Amino acid sequence: ILKNADGGNFVIAFAIAAAVGIALGILNATLVYRLKVPAIIITIAMLNVYFGLLIYFSNGEWLYGFPDWFMEGAEVLSFSGSDGYDYGLNLPIMVLLASVALTSLLMNKTRIGRQIYAMGGNSDAAGRVGINLFSLNLFVYGYMGALAGIAAVVQTQITQSVAPNSLMGFELTVLAAVVLGGASMTGGKGSLLGVILGVALLAILKNGLTLLGVPSYWHTVVTGLIILLSISITALNEKQQAKQEA
Repeated sequence: ILKNADGGNFVIAFAIAAAVGIALGILNATLVYRLKVPAIIITIAMLNVYFGLLIYFSNGEWLYGFPDWFMEGAEVLSFSGSDGYDYGLNLPIMVLLASVALTSLLMNKTRIGRQIYAMGGNSDAAGRVGINLFSLNLFVYGYMGALAGIAAVVQTQITQSVAPNSLMGFELTVLAAVVLGGASMTGGKGSLLGVILGVALLAILKNGLTLLGVPSYWHTVVTGLIILLSISITALNEKQQAKQEA
C-alpha cells in the first residue's frame, strides 16, 4: 500500500497499520479469554503463526522504494538554537512522546486503567465486582496491537525498507525491559515510568557491550540473565510480603 500511495501521508499509514494491529490483537484477546491459557503462551504462539503467514504471503521479499512523502517526511518539528544546531524532533521521537503521554493518561487517570490493574492482580476478583473481563481484554490487546502497528510504520520509516524478519527475536528484549522495569509476570504490578527506565537501562547496557567489543551472542545471554534475575527478585519479594501479611 505504501509503495503505491504517492499522495498518501503518515496519518493514513498509521491508521491502516493500527487497524491491522487491532484486528490481530482482538484475535489474541479472544483466544486468551476463551482458552484460559496464560497470555504469554498465546501471544508467543500467535507471533509464530503471524510470522509464518507473513513469510508465506510475502515470499520473504524485502520492500524498498517508498514514495517521497514517506522517505523525506520524518522531521515533524524543526527549530534551530542560537548555536545554529537544528533541534528538530523527528517522527520516532514524536510518536514515542505521544504514545507515552496517551498510555500514562490511560493507566493513571482513567477508570479503565484501574480496571486493567485489577484484572492483572486478580482476574477472578475483578470479575466478581462487575468488571467485564472479555471487553477489557479486547481493549488491552487491541490497544497494544494498534501501538505495534504504529511502531511498524516508524521502523519502516527509519530503515526505509520492510524486511519480514527484521524484528524477530526482539520479544525477548521487550520481555527483559518490562521485567527489569518492575512489571510482574503475574500481572497487577508495574508502572509506565518503570518500563521506560527498563528500556533505557537495557539499551545503555547493550550499547556498552557493543562499545566494549563483546560478541553479539553474549547480548542474548545477558538479556536472559536479566530476565532470570528480575523474576527471581520479584518472586522473593512476593514471598516476603506474603509472610509478613500472614
